[in-house]
Amino acid sequence: MYNINIRTKEKLIDTSPSLYGLFFEDINRAGDGGLYAELLRNRAFDDGIIPEGCSYDAENKLIISSTGWSSSFDCCELEGVAGWTAANGAEMSLTDKGTLNKNRKRALIVKFNGGAIINDGFMGVPVECGKNYRFYMFAKSNKSVFVKVMLTSESGKIYAEHSFDINGDYTKYECELTSSTTDCNARLSFSSCSEEPVTFGFVSLFPKDTFMGRENGLRKSLAQRLIKLKPAFLRFPGGCIVEGFSKETAYRFADSIGPVWERKPHWLLWSYMTTNGLGFHEYLQFCEDAGIDAMYVFNCGMTCQGRCPDYFDEKLIEEFYEDTVHAILYATAPADTEWGYKRAANGHPEPFTQLKYLEIGNENWGGEYNKRYEYFYKRLKEQFPQFIYISTDHTEKAGLATEYVDEHFYSDPIFFAANTGLYDDLDRSGINIYCGEYAATIGVKEGTLYGALGEAAFLTGVERNQDKVRMTSYAPLFKNVDYVSWKPDMIVFNNHEDYAIPSYYMLQMFAENRGDYVCGHSVVADSDRRIESGHFTAPDGTVTEGKCYSADIDISGDFRISFWDRGTVGEEQNHYDWILENGTSKVVHYNGWSAEIICNEISCDIPEGTAHIELTADEDSFKITLNDKVIHEHTLGAIPHISAVCTVDRNSGEVISKIVNFSENEIPLTIVYDTLMAETADMTVLTADSYSAQNSFESPEAVIPYKAEIQASREFSVSVKPRSVNVIRHKGTTA
Repeated sequence: MYNINIRTKEKLIDTSPSLYGLFFEDINRAGDGGLYAELLRNRAFDDGIIPEGCSYDAENKLIISSTGWSSSFDCCELEGVAGWTAANGAEMSLTDKGTLNKNRKRALIVKFNGGAIINDGFMGVPVECGKNYRFYMFAKSNKSVFVKVMLTSESGKIYAEHSFDINGDYTKYECELTSSTTDCNARLSFSSCSEEPVTFGFVSLFPKDTFMGRENGLRKSLAQRLIKLKPAFLRFPGGCIVEGFSKETAYRFADSIGPVWERKPHWLLWSYMTTNGLGFHEYLQFCEDAGIDAMYVFNCGMTCQGRCPDYFDEKLIEEFYEDTVHAILYATAPADTEWGYKRAANGHPEPFTQLKYLEIGNENWGGEYNKRYEYFYKRLKEQFPQFIYISTDHTEKAGLATEYVDEHFYSDPIFFAANTGLYDDLDRSGINIYCGEYAATIGVKEGTLYGALGEAAFLTGVERNQDKVRMTSYAPLFKNVDYVSWKPDMIVFNNHEDYAIPSYYMLQMFAENRGDYVCGHSVVADSDRRIESGHFTAPDGTVTEGKCYSADIDISGDFRISFWDRGTVGEEQNHYDWILENGTSKVVHYNGWSAEIICNEISCDIPEGTAHIELTADEDSFKITLNDKVIHEHTLGAIPHISAVCTVDRNSGEVISKIVNFSENEIPLTIVYDTLMAETADMTVLTADSYSAQNSFESPEAVIPYKAEIQASREFSVSVKPRSVNVIRHKGTTA
């Protein structure tokens, strides 16, 4: 028997207007060539510069930081000019002399000799017949040189052209090019009959038809995808790129404002260069255009702790603190102040009112983070009390003032489906939670329905607790299929088309159907046991098969042993750890990049020297004894077939029920209300014939929602499709 009893008159909590937001990080080339509409790769000729503070391993094409972290570097300028080729006798070379400005570390010297240089964009320059493209460049030459700029096919057929007479010092040359053909694999070419050297300092090509028509704008189709999610906020600019893998690759606000040809580039730890054309100003401008709040994430004086971390000294920490203050002032100060004047000079005289949240660091933790968090929080809160501040760790446990904590979950779909009650026991007087990054990743890399089902089940639990879990954002947001660092990602694109994975449509359904308050409801449904398997891994790495581990062992100091260990590592890991530390005992499930506390910390009398331990782990239950005393005994939570949350929309008078069927069975579900209801209801359904169903460029709408009108009443039965996410909007009546 499956049923939901809905108590519309029992108001539990108000809904959080900020619950569903966006998180953008430049990963998978999500920025340049993606959301940022620039069509040319390596427009400033600096992609191949070995980052300051790094050494280069030419044999393996790696850069290595001063702390020992290595990263792919397949575009070194010693081996060519990334994105550019010379053809038909033209000669080109990079120079660090006479560049456009102090932030341009390279310029490109070209002797055309009747030939051409060609930029192939991001796997081609996409052009459409009749569409206009803004082109500009900074170039110089000692003598007059006529240079032809062309949009061409890969084989050289001309679609549009314009000639410039380049003469004298650096000058900005610009024009509009109208393509005569549609070609997603076009090129931008420069040609000349002259043998006189021409130096190019910066070049750019944008579609004129950007989001909101902005010159340094966003790719229209991708920005519109974001708007359709009805987001409440945007978190930017990261993510791990904020931390960097070295002091030199840490994100700085000051590098991301001003004329784009004067901005410093930023080598990202995702192994490519960003121009910073999509910068602080552009993020805020998008938030204003979209009518959403902004969340700024800044570096607090440390690099990524998962990549051979470096901890900044007091002087450098203060530099990053000042950079953060300047960012806030740039956004909020009047135009007659130093930083407000700079914002006005960039085209926005009035302050950006969207900035609401400040996140101190990204995925940082531990004692080093606590010191830096406190340093930033106390000073910023005193100077800028109007903002909401977010910690990346549970700093309240260290006695520090904490407003919000950003928690991240990357796991398999079952982890999410089994954790619908994760937040049910939160202290209602305690801190607020922001699920800043979450996604089903293990086994669902291409973005399948299975992943969306797990996430949807998890979000029903979040919605039941949105008085404390106030905000969420799926991650990552974008994937350029030609430059993949991480998957799955919500929106997939190449240089001219895009599609969304099932998780996108699930989130669209959830965001469009919010309601004003969560009402009382109870769900009766069957469930599946959460069965685990794997071996035991002792502290010394010894593997023991079977269901029981018994040993006499020294457990003094910090001690842990894994059970139900599948032997997988990294983002595929799946094991349970019994952890003894600081006089406490707990059990944690590590699944992907997520850690789920199975048994909370309890005080434990840890004996000195050898002790007898026993662990029994059998399918879905475990027992742990220390010197014949039971320390933990637990049965894993089941995976419910049906997960649900119910809200009430006061304006429309509708009850909104979000119902997830995680099972493979069609389920007859009885819904009972405490009040009279209309005889029909609207139902939106996201489902497919298999868990592995997914969208693609060939079938972009293979898994999308459909709508139907269903028969309903105060008590009615509805058939819930297998593997489905459902939203029912049912109007109350006084008749």
